[in-house]
Amino acid sequence: MNRNGERANGRTGEEGCGVFSPFRRFAVSPILLLLLVGCSGQTGPDSNTAVFKTPEQASAVRKQKLLVDWQEMASKIANAERPDVKTMKGPGFSLDLSADGLSKNVNLTPLSEKLNSAQGKEREPIRAYLAEQFPAFDRDRLKKLGFERVRPMLYPSLVNLKQTNALAGAGHAPITNAVVLDLNWIPVARWGAAPTGAGSAATTPIDAEIATAWGVTAKQVNDAAMSNLRDAFTHLGQSSFDTIDLPGLGHYGSLRSEIDPTIVLLPEFLTSVRQAWKTGGDLVISFPSRTTLNFLERKNERLLNRMIPEWQKMYPKAAEPMIGTLLLDGDAGLSLLNYSPPPTATKPATVPVTKPKGAYIVR
Repeated sequence: MNRNGERANGRTGEEGCGVFSPFRRFAVSPILLLLLVGCSGQTGPDSNTAVFKTPEQASAVRKQKLLVDWQEMASKIANAERPDVKTMKGPGFSLDLSADGLSKNVNLTPLSEKLNSAQGKEREPIRAYLAEQFPAFDRDRLKKLGFERVRPMLYPSLVNLKQTNALAGAGHAPITNAVVLDLNWIPVARWGAAPTGAGSAATTPIDAEIATAWGVTAKQVNDAAMSNLRDAFTHLGQSSFDTIDLPGLGHYGSLRSEIDPTIVLLPEFLTSVRQAWKTGGDLVISFPSRTTLNFLERKNERLLNRMIPEWQKMYPKAAEPMIGTLLLDGDAGLSLLNYSPPPTATKPATVPVTKPKGAYIVR
């Protein structure tokens, strides 16, 4: 180093810094690394496939994600609406159902086209499709369980003629008991009454094939269903209906919306109303929909004449229409009412002060 602080190689402040010094090697190594990476042998459209995809590949990924989402949605819907059945995602685009020692795989592929055209509104197509898949599985469950285990689940259900024909058209005509023209009752198994079915509203109609598999007659099935209904009614009694006292017009009754209207088949229902109203007369019943059942005394023609026109307006507007004809409930059971109001009948002059006009007609 000379007196100016310069080394023999003409540089200042760098002692022994030759071309191959460690400092110089460190300075150039990042460039070499970039060059090495840039000179990788993988180039062209197939490089970095995790990031770059062809339109066909991207479409396939989106479709697969949709299938997974739909499968998950279908599983959640099935478990929520049918807690009596354990539903899990199956292989591919399917669901696995299991209950009472039986299992069934439900292929969801037929749903794909409908779901593609209903994105954002997939729940209804899924519900409708699942509703078509459960009946066969439920029938197999009933056969496996046997009559004695199913007996506590049996109840009657009211159906009109259209509903009766629809059930028969599905391939398994239920055991049918006539009530009046255009109204029948059938025995059904309520899955909500099963030990593991709390919360399920699903029912399965009982047909001759199931009864034969159980080794019992249709009468035994009917008797078990009516016996369970009668036992259930003993815990309800007068709490099954509401009564409105119309000033100057008498009593007007409505079955509570959460109560099964099938209780009108029981003589005990008529007895309960008679006791509450302190009367021995028959009842006229309007049953336009499954959730609407109103009644009054047959002998109270003043109120009857005014209510018949109002009742007749309800049936065409019902979401689940049952029967448009009025019923008579007496000691001999249910029959059709044979009565027409005089043409001068008018609407009631007074209405309950606790409810708005018309509220006592439709619940």
